[in-house]
Amino acid sequence: MRPVLLLAAAAAAAAPFPPDRFESEIRPLLAANCFECHTKAAMGGLRLDSREAALKGGSSGAAIQPGASSQSLLVSVIEHTHKRLKMPPKGKLDAGQIAVLREWIDAGAPWPESAVKPHVQAAGHWSLRPVRDPAIPTPKRTGWAVTATDRFILARLEQEGLAPAPELDRRALIRRVTFDLTGLPPTPGETAAFVNDKLPGAYERVVERLLSSPHYGERWGRHWLDLARYSDGRQAARDDDPYPNAFRYRDWVVNAFNRDLPYDVFIKAQIAADLMPEPTRRESLAGLGFQTLGLSDDDRVDVTTRVFLGFTAGCAQCHDHKYDPIPTRDYYSLLGVFKSSKVDQHPLVPADEVERYKKAKAEVDERQAVLKRFMDRQIGQVSEIFASQTSIYIIGAWRVLAGGQADKDLDPETVKRWTDYLQRAKRDHPHMDAWDELMKQTGGPAKATEAQVREVAARLHSSVQEIFAEKRAIDDRNYVKVGGIEGMKDTAKVIKTLVDALPITKYYFWRDLASGPYKVEDLAFPGGVFYYGAKDVERFFSPAWKGYLATQRAEIKALEQAMPKPYPYWDVLADQPKPRNVRVAIRGNNATPGEEAPRRFLSALSEGEPAPFRKGSGRLELAEAIASPSNPLTARVMVNRIWKHHFGEGLVRSSSNFGRNGETPSHPELLDHLASRFAASWSVKAMHREMVLSATYRMTSDSVSPEAVAKDPANRLLSRANVRERLEAESVRDAVLFVAGTLNPELGGPAAPLTDSFSRRALYATVSRGKPERAMTLFDFPDAGATSESRAVTVGPMQRLFFLNSGFITRNSAALAARLERESSDPRARIQRAYELLYSRPPAEEEIRLGLDFVAAKPDAWPRYAQVLLSAAEFSAVK
Repeated sequence: MRPVLLLAAAAAAAAPFPPDRFESEIRPLLAANCFECHTKAAMGGLRLDSREAALKGGSSGAAIQPGASSQSLLVSVIEHTHKRLKMPPKGKLDAGQIAVLREWIDAGAPWPESAVKPHVQAAGHWSLRPVRDPAIPTPKRTGWAVTATDRFILARLEQEGLAPAPELDRRALIRRVTFDLTGLPPTPGETAAFVNDKLPGAYERVVERLLSSPHYGERWGRHWLDLARYSDGRQAARDDDPYPNAFRYRDWVVNAFNRDLPYDVFIKAQIAADLMPEPTRRESLAGLGFQTLGLSDDDRVDVTTRVFLGFTAGCAQCHDHKYDPIPTRDYYSLLGVFKSSKVDQHPLVPADEVERYKKAKAEVDERQAVLKRFMDRQIGQVSEIFASQTSIYIIGAWRVLAGGQADKDLDPETVKRWTDYLQRAKRDHPHMDAWDELMKQTGGPAKATEAQVREVAARLHSSVQEIFAEKRAIDDRNYVKVGGIEGMKDTAKVIKTLVDALPITKYYFWRDLASGPYKVEDLAFPGGVFYYGAKDVERFFSPAWKGYLATQRAEIKALEQAMPKPYPYWDVLADQPKPRNVRVAIRGNNATPGEEAPRRFLSALSEGEPAPFRKGSGRLELAEAIASPSNPLTARVMVNRIWKHHFGEGLVRSSSNFGRNGETPSHPELLDHLASRFAASWSVKAMHREMVLSATYRMTSDSVSPEAVAKDPANRLLSRANVRERLEAESVRDAVLFVAGTLNPELGGPAAPLTDSFSRRALYATVSRGKPERAMTLFDFPDAGATSESRAVTVGPMQRLFFLNSGFITRNSAALAARLERESSDPRARIQRAYELLYSRPPAEEEIRLGLDFVAAKPDAWPRYAQVLLSAAEFSAVK
């Protein structure tokens, strides 16, 4: 038998070596010990970053003989049995490492990355097959279907022996479609006009009016902002660091939907607007906010692939994707695209204006930083001084608690703070236990002897000195870790740096004595016993110190008053001067680099081997590949997202995961039909028309046949409309303002805090990552720190309590009552008007009687009656 056949036989007989063992044991071992010299550098002519390279070997021959570790050059070299070569240079591997390398070679040296081409693996998965426009079915039932969508739905229902539910009445239908397309309820006049319009095309005219409304872009722009993880600030330790111009991206998205910007252009603008030709470039630059909202290039890879492709490429950061044909190398190919880009600003004013502002701002920032460092030093020194007098102040506080007086030389405010602290019933640390035990044993301050108090005070004094000394040493180390003064200025670096800290109980003792005030959620800490902030510490200053402080403040104020206003700009990406590929990080660890990953598109979505990107960073080529009509995912994913918002859930329920671990489509032919139509025009509004004009959309959710419940309990076949238990957070709030007549309809502009008096649409309220607005999260507003494909829908007592106790609801209940009073003096007419405004229907006679009885009870009952109507589930839901 020839040697090659003998080796093959040996490999076949050897125990298998699973791919996950290669990734967890072999590749990291090679990366840590071999790649520095035997990848790109190829010392001795040898590379060890692929199986082919290892088999080829270098000037000393093949590095491995698959199936025969004892005959492999690599083994003799690492075992130091080779006459000349002994590797790695830094020292011999341990016995376990050598053993696993031998085991791997004896198993045939499998190298999973080169075993199977990803696009071959993907061939059978439905989402990666080309989009085909199937033949439109011809159902048996005639007269029901309005659009091609209906024929697909009806054919499937007939196949299962089911029939569609009846159509909604006109009042419920206009309420549903108005909320769906604008996020607001219809006016009573709009409802009446539709109900009374008997001419053909009445509903079509309603839909066109809604699609032409500027509120359409606000509604559908908000859906997109969920995906884009929109926020008005970057999460920091306490309060968000503001993105002062983030609203410009939000407004660009709203405008893009309103003008029906072709979806392929919409995609490209959010990936590579800066690389597009004029005038598209100028019109699209604000779209790059999609990328700049992210905190890292890893986040950009993940969000870009999830949102546009429904592909979880981020899961391939540490290893080949467990389910989908995305090798780790593909992840780093995309990461190289974003690593070759940088976050930048595109000013909307002339360059000289920008320069003037930056120069003035830098001067003010530097002067403020100097002043802050001065004040921080003084605050710290005052704390240190009082800490050095711990025992004296404890004794002084004890005298006061015992009914006497403290030494006149002691600071009265600090004595008062100590008396309060010594009486505290509960603490988060044990360091004051000696004091508490003394008080328990003696029966209180008045019965403790001075000698006893002095002994405990001395012990506490020693503890304070030790903890303060430990805290100073830790602060010094952290100062160096962060990078000194310049590093301390970089909030993001401070947050990301792994700093040292006091043990938790010591920290709580230090906090109680020296920390400044802070508030986290409902926890408010007023400040430590020794802590005197910038306003209070000045009383300890000498006249010279006070004069210096007054001078500095006056000069800074003058500089601030003379400083130009901040200039407007778009947050954008720009190519780095020298785009570069990145290396695969083995197991996601940058300290163990692997092979270089050329910047290119995903293998699973390419014909053959993906071509490397050649234009700068490659972002434009990436955008074009994603937005290509031939891409099997892009149109399917967006059509499915639109469908989800109209029908309650997508044809594919996992709307950001079209991979093997996601859901399969309930109606694959319909999905492809819609996707093929969408890719032909890229018109989002055309998709709305196809969906909301359908008979499927117009069905009621109330009519449920026993057969449908038995055969399709989850209503995946759409024999009826899906029940919508509650409107989204923004629509609930906006609808309250709308019916109360207090809604400010102004479009666009900077965000503002969502106070009870905020009267614009919730879209324009500040979105925080660190401190989300509770009134919104109560109604399931998503986490702005991550892309959100769908929102939870909860219905619970806290939401009811919001309607009962919120200042926002109370305020707008009064406004609604005043509106009803202005429009009519007749109580019955007011009640009828209220029902038309809030529920798009007239009240029943029983509802009128109950309302009249309620408002007749007290003269001021109308605001409370309005609040009752707003609190009803019918107001915050659609049929």
